Amino acid sequence: MLTAALLAMGFLLSPRAFMISGSGIGLAGNWYFLIVALLFTTHLVTIPQQTVSNEKQYSDALKSFGYSVRFFTLAFFACSILGIAGYAFNEVFVYWFPNFLFSFIILACSFLTAILPASKAQKLQLASIILVLIGITVLSLAALWATPPNANSPDFFAPYGASPFSDGLLLMAPLLIGYELYTPPSSSNRTSRKSYTLALGLTVVFLSIFSYASLCVSGTEKLADSTVPYMIGARKILGQTGRYVMGAIIILGSYAAFTSTLLFLKKPFDKFIDSSPSTKKANNRLSKKIIAAAIPTLTVSVLLLRGYAGEPITESYIAGGFSLWFLFYGLSAAGSIRNTHSLLQKVGTSFGILSCFYLAYVVLQLPESPVKGLSAAIGFTLAIAVLTFCGRKRLLP
Repeated sequence: MLTAALLAMGFLLSPRAFMISGSGIGLAGNWYFLIVALLFTTHLVTIPQQTVSNEKQYSDALKSFGYSVRFFTLAFFACSILGIAGYAFNEVFVYWFPNFLFSFIILACSFLTAILPASKAQKLQLASIILVLIGITVLSLAALWATPPNANSPDFFAPYGASPFSDGLLLMAPLLIGYELYTPPSSSNRTSRKSYTLALGLTVVFLSIFSYASLCVSGTEKLADSTVPYMIGARKILGQTGRYVMGAIIILGSYAAFTSTLLFLKKPFDKFIDSSPSTKKANNRLSKKIIAAAIPTLTVSVLLLRGYAGEPITESYIAGGFSLWFLFYGLSAAGSIRNTHSLLQKVGTSFGILSCFYLAYVVLQLPESPVKGLSAAIGFTLAIAVLTFCGRKRLLP
């Protein structure tokens, strides 16, 4: 179960998670922990419902919608994290190396991992995730001995922003989304629930410890105003060594997150290729894997080449996608609440449904999320959902 939980953390430990955590605690102060608790609870009470099958037609339609939403969101999200990894390598390690080229190196490494045998791919994923956690632990422990410029304790509940809880919630809403991209081999709903719960819990613990360490040494204002709050905290804690450690965390986190993305997105293509009459006779399994992984990889490559990494419109598309992703969570829970017999579970699930719908609305209040992003997400999602639903026997993972 621990291995499954660590693998489920691959997407949760992307560079954007550290960016959101750092800026979030800067905006909200220690109200950050209340917001994280709300997000954690929302996902926790909706986990069982995301693994339960209901009426076949409804279930297939929901799966088609969910996959389409995630494909759209993950394509632009991947551009963002690959761009961050490229800048981190360029600015921290090798100044003369083109950051755009390094983004493609990470993309190529993830692609090669995705076409490896499952056991080898999992070992590489596991190694990168464990190294990220070790790096966070080292920085957090070092903060205990770091001496901040002002030796005063941080203002626990004195946020930097005028509307701390609102600003913090707006920014942090997508923080724990995407834990389900890794599916444990076991088909048991109970096993999956425990793995996902542990993955979410560990992510909350590690991100919160590092964010609090950054708050102690940097203060709310610097974290809230910075576009790279994770680097400010790391440098304050260990100086130049901290920058190197954080740079490695960002690069490894980008690799783990994008690999998780590819492993998830290629599943329906794997199934389609295996079920196609023209490929059933083919014996070269590696060729099938290459084709299945190449489709999402090429999609992200085209977006990178068209300059979407770091563009404001990319943030708009990501926000629109995250809003629909929360809607998918809510619909998944709503569609299976009838299978819940315990009154306590019904109440908890109802809270999760309402919270998911509210968070879907919250994400759209971000300044980078105009109607254009949501409209594009809806248009793409509906088109792909119809195609996958029509061919559900071949396409749905």
